[in-house]
Amino acid sequence: MIGFNRYLLTTICISATCGLLFGFDTSIIAGASPFIQEQFSTTNAQLEMVVSACVLGALFGALSSGKLSDNLGRRKLLIITGIVFILGTLFAAFAHNVNALIIGRFIIGFAVGMGSFTTPMFIAEMAPANTRGRLVLWNGAFLTGGQVLAFLVNYSLTATGNWRMMILSGIIPSIILTIGMLFMPESPKWLVSKNHEEKALAILEKLRGNLNLATTELQLIKETLNNKKAKISEIFGKTLRPVLMIGLLMGVFQQFMGINTVMYYGPHIMKSIGFSDSMTQMFGTLGLGITNFLFTIVTLMFIDKLGRRRFLLIGSMLAALSLFTMVFLLSSDISGFTAYLALICLITYIIGYCISLGSLFWLMISEIFPLHARGTCMSFVVAIQWGANFIVAASFLTILHALGIAATFSMYGIIAVVVFIFVYLKVPETKGIPLEIIEQNIKNGIPTRLLGKIHN
Repeated sequence: MIGFNRYLLTTICISATCGLLFGFDTSIIAGASPFIQEQFSTTNAQLEMVVSACVLGALFGALSSGKLSDNLGRRKLLIITGIVFILGTLFAAFAHNVNALIIGRFIIGFAVGMGSFTTPMFIAEMAPANTRGRLVLWNGAFLTGGQVLAFLVNYSLTATGNWRMMILSGIIPSIILTIGMLFMPESPKWLVSKNHEEKALAILEKLRGNLNLATTELQLIKETLNNKKAKISEIFGKTLRPVLMIGLLMGVFQQFMGINTVMYYGPHIMKSIGFSDSMTQMFGTLGLGITNFLFTIVTLMFIDKLGRRRFLLIGSMLAALSLFTMVFLLSSDISGFTAYLALICLITYIIGYCISLGSLFWLMISEIFPLHARGTCMSFVVAIQWGANFIVAASFLTILHALGIAATFSMYGIIAVVVFIFVYLKVPETKGIPLEIIEQNIKNGIPTRLLGKIHN
């Protein structure tokens, strides 16, 4: 079994700061939005644009990242991402009207999109097979930790209403990411693809702590290497289409299960289920963020022991049951007691979502695509995922006011049931399997459900 050393952990932690920024910048708006609406007298539609501009920026950031990561490398792209985070944060924090704020949020979102694509791929390519799931989920832990940090900042500044300071506080992790990545290594797999085998071997030796293991892994990378990068048309071909559809559907389902309505509009949801005080609303949103973070850690601890499919199946069913129970409760008159029961359902929904698609979408898409197509496929899949995110973020308040909270969350519950069925029928177990073996199975036309098995 290959372990991981201090050099590997440092590399993972610095790169995962991008995940922290992902969580922080997409969630900080939950606490800032009421005060933005008050200062600029925005309509619900304008507020939806302020919230969703970050998501729209992420879509374009993800789309642009495939070729950039293949041409510049994963490390350089993460450095660029950190710089864009800094610029967007400054622009948004000092915006003097709604339009300028929307532009700033779009720039931040562009960085989020680049990072959400690059970081899990970078970590997966640095990690040994037997701990790859755990290490990729460090990015998820940082992401949900970033959400908790955002909600803590929101809660601490709610009394003052200082939304500018809420947004500006994201400058600190942005600087850490930018400077930290200057001292981190490049992905060995990317280096081999650029014919820098000596550099790749030296980095693998430091990452694995053993020259023999590094040499064996380098040989496996070379055997499966295809220097011809996949064009966008190729990813829809017969060979890649099955795994592409897994990535696409997992990304869309991840958003249509409704999680980011909670992360982006938490105080609005707390108000809808019966909590009227603004501090109580923000405290409840903070509690949901902490739950998300804690169960990301739980998933991280057990993912390489229990496997991906088990978490996906249990989590999606728990999310569905929680949502349908909440809908049943909210169909009656909303009282103080019902509000607390609904909050418990929201918490168990967060747990189910977190241990399934919340964490594992990012892990699975970093595992299931061949090296030569990984950049193109992941860029496309993440862009579609952000597109689905934008649809949810830009329409939630409108749908909530039109249909009510019970009907809105009924839709999310139905999607959770569909996720359970889809995972059961199509998604492979990739626990402990080298990426190169998965790639060979794809090349041999093995059904997607069996891609994580070693075939003779």
